[in-house]
Amino acid sequence: MRKALRLLLGVLMVAGVALAASSVYLYFAVENGIFERDADELLMLRDNNEKGVRYWYDNQVAWIRIYDTNIDYPVMQASNNEWYLTHDYRDNDSITGALFLDYRNASDFSDNTSLIYGHRTNGNLMLSDVAKYHDDEYFWQHMYGELVLKNRSYQLKAVRFEKISADSPLYRNLLYKTDETFLLLSTCDREIRSERDVLFLSVSQ
Repeated sequence: MRKALRLLLGVLMVAGVALAASSVYLYFAVENGIFERDADELLMLRDNNEKGVRYWYDNQVAWIRIYDTNIDYPVMQASNNEWYLTHDYRDNDSITGALFLDYRNASDFSDNTSLIYGHRTNGNLMLSDVAKYHDDEYFWQHMYGELVLKNRSYQLKAVRFEKISADSPLYRNLLYKTDETFLLLSTCDREIRSERDVLFLSVSQ
């Protein structure tokens, strides 16, 4: 009986160590961007876009770049707002997902308000830099960017940063008409799970 108990305790200890090791690996993997698949291909796509040679992946609707930040990614769109939470821009399983346009928005960004979602991860991946706009100095130093579509491009300018509730009417009433055209970048708040960090950008040609 004692031998069986010792054996069971030994198995549990080994399992506990393995679980702890897996957790540490997962943390450092995300921290160092290991789960961002095919970084070289991303860089090539980014370079091609800058040269005007735009190769588009299935379901890609745009490329967004906020100057001097880590926000420099393809923008995808699916028939729902769940797929790209767990899939990358090539539709492979991915813990970091992809940036994606709300499925209710027009893919040509012709709506008054368009909403792009993305995870907030360690290692400054995806939309992690949105949270930095809470700092006024960072805000004023990183105001500008561009949104590139297949047949046109738009200039972006940060106009405000807000922390809002995850059940805010903003998400439900996305297609209400406004007097101006905005692009919103929305990501999770790390400290309060029920809140979202949202960067409002004005859109112009």
